[in-house]
Amino acid sequence: MLSSPTLASNLIGELFEQTSSQHRLLVLDMGYPSPTTVKFFNQYKCRLNFLDLINPEFLSACPTEAGHSVLVDYFRAGLDIQPEVIIDICLFWDFFNYLDRRSLSAFMQALAPHINSQSRGYCLGVLSARNQLPYCQYGIDSRASLSQIPLAGHRSQLYTHTQRDLSELLSDFEVDKSRLMPDGRVEYLLAKNVLPRQSKPVIF
Repeated sequence: MLSSPTLASNLIGELFEQTSSQHRLLVLDMGYPSPTTVKFFNQYKCRLNFLDLINPEFLSACPTEAGHSVLVDYFRAGLDIQPEVIIDICLFWDFFNYLDRRSLSAFMQALAPHINSQSRGYCLGVLSARNQLPYCQYGIDSRASLSQIPLAGHRSQLYTHTQRDLSELLSDFEVDKSRLMPDGRVEYLLAKNVLPRQSKPVIF
C-alpha cells in the first residue's frame, strides 16, 4: 500500500531543463491519463498523447511466442503514431516492467523512428526482484515529485530489468542518469543513444 499520494523525484524536472515554455512539445505518456500530468503541462505549448499500453488486455494479447517482426508490428500498431512524428518527451513510467526482454526489444524497435537526438525519456524500475513495485497510476505532480494513485483489479506479470538490462535493451535510448528511491524503486532519465550500447556506467 502506498504511504503517500506523491513520490519525491530527483530526475523528473531534468526532462524540462532545456525546454522553453514557447517550444511546442509532443509528449507520449504510456500510462493512464493523469489529471496531475494534464495540469502540469498547462504551462507548456504541447500535445499530450496518452497510450494505456499497460492495460492488461493489451499486454495479455501480446504475441510473446511469435517472431521478432510480429512483436514489432504488434507494438507499432499499439503506438499508432504517424511516420513523420517525433516525440520530445516519453513518459514510460513502469511500462518496461510489464515486458519481457524480447517484448521490450521489439517495443523499442517500433518506437525508434519517432526518437531523435532531442528526445528524452523517463521510466521507473526496481533495484532487484526483492523490491516490490507498487501497482499505481503515475503522473507529474511538480518538477520535484510524481503523483501515484493505487490501482485495483488484475495486474499483468512483472519482469525485473536491471540498469544493465536496460542499457542492452533500450537501443535508441540510453540511461543518462539514475537515482535510487528510498523504497527500492529506481528512476531513470533517458536520452537518445547516439553510440548504441555505449551507455553510462552501471551504478546499481
